[in-house]
Amino acid sequence: MQIQEILIIKNGRENYGISTEDINQISRVPMLMQLPLRPKGVRGLCSISGSIVSMLDLNLLLDMPSVDLDAYKSRLLSLNNRHSSNALLVSEVYNTVEVNQENIEYIDEDDDAIIAIYKYQDSLIQVLSLDRLISQLTAVSIEAQEVTTGKVKHELKKEEDSIRFLIFYMGREKFALNIEYLQEIILDDKVFTDISGSKEDILGLITLRDELLLVVDLRVTYGFENIKSDKNRILIASYGGKRIALLIDSVIDIRNFLLNDIEPMQNDLKEMKISGVIHDNKSLISFLDNEVLEKLFEDNSSYIEENIVDIQENNDDSALEVIVFKLSAKEYAFEVDSVDEIIDFVKSTEIVYSDDSIDGIINIRGKIVTIVSLFKKLDIETTINEDSKIIICNINGDRIGFIVDSVSDILTVKEEHIREKDDDFFTNILHLNDGKRLVLLMDINRIIDIKEELDG
Repeated sequence: MQIQEILIIKNGRENYGISTEDINQISRVPMLMQLPLRPKGVRGLCSISGSIVSMLDLNLLLDMPSVDLDAYKSRLLSLNNRHSSNALLVSEVYNTVEVNQENIEYIDEDDDAIIAIYKYQDSLIQVLSLDRLISQLTAVSIEAQEVTTGKVKHELKKEEDSIRFLIFYMGREKFALNIEYLQEIILDDKVFTDISGSKEDILGLITLRDELLLVVDLRVTYGFENIKSDKNRILIASYGGKRIALLIDSVIDIRNFLLNDIEPMQNDLKEMKISGVIHDNKSLISFLDNEVLEKLFEDNSSYIEENIVDIQENNDDSALEVIVFKLSAKEYAFEVDSVDEIIDFVKSTEIVYSDDSIDGIINIRGKIVTIVSLFKKLDIETTINEDSKIIICNINGDRIGFIVDSVSDILTVKEEHIREKDDDFFTNILHLNDGKRLVLLMDINRIIDIKEELDG
């Protein structure tokens, strides 16, 4: 294969060339984040156009003294295609020239990074193969955190290849409910109206936005202890125009699972009260689907008002779905559409020279996530506790994580409960529980400017 054009790079007395087909852009050297135990040739990580890439030092790759990051002529070459996760640090960019094939001599040596010698004016340019240079490196990575909770968003080719589930605890076991049948999650702080003669697992009735709902203690239904905790939540499930409230121990996360990982149960196992199991790494999660909900409605039909509701008519197009969380005892919210996943707190790797509001970066399943401190943005004292979570949002294609004290609820808020607020970080105030509970809705785009925070 002939090389058509090369970028000439000067390094002291040596001149090198790289095919321009491999180069995306040339820029000044950005801020560098050092990596411990990094392979030879790797200087660390840096941000280019909002993406985190590995910075490779051409000099080190060629067994020479490292490039001076602060030198005026030093440049960073962002690379194309298969090398796009890397950028090449060089001492000086000289010129781009079209190759005259009469002046180039190709070298047929499989192990040598120099693949050709090109005569340019009075100089000999050693043309390098990036494939051969980079192949000698061990892949750079920050050790991925083992995420045990989180609304995991797999890299899926097609959305229909996966199903989203709410994951929750009953006892020490994990269960999952198909998110299609979940309308909202509320705190277990309601007063139940007793139903005389009801079964042990029926707690009573609650009024939710002028609708009576039967509350079933799902833990008792499945043979677990009904232990009272401030982590208890009530899931509002809906199927076939009917709604029911299900009390569980605690919510873990919301996750997408590939269809290949979801195993429905055979018909003769339906009495196990589960629709099937999800293969999650080395563990199994029992999941509930429409069949289980149908059975719950059937078993409790005498206690449920037969108010068949047209779901579509009752869905307010102007309603807002939010995730509510706490920072220093105050409640805030993000719109659900902005949230990719929620994970347990993990310590981040600090980025040197970064903005004070950036705590660092973490690696989740091979993807680098920048952690921005809401505490510092809001001038609140930073606190980390056993309930601390990281809410990972997708902002214009970039994954940004925010540490919060705890995640409270996933709620649907109707328009009449939303009040406008003109503030640097907030767009609205949510008036919940008849105005007794006020939640500030954050505008993520106001909180963080991607180019300002990431590109430095």
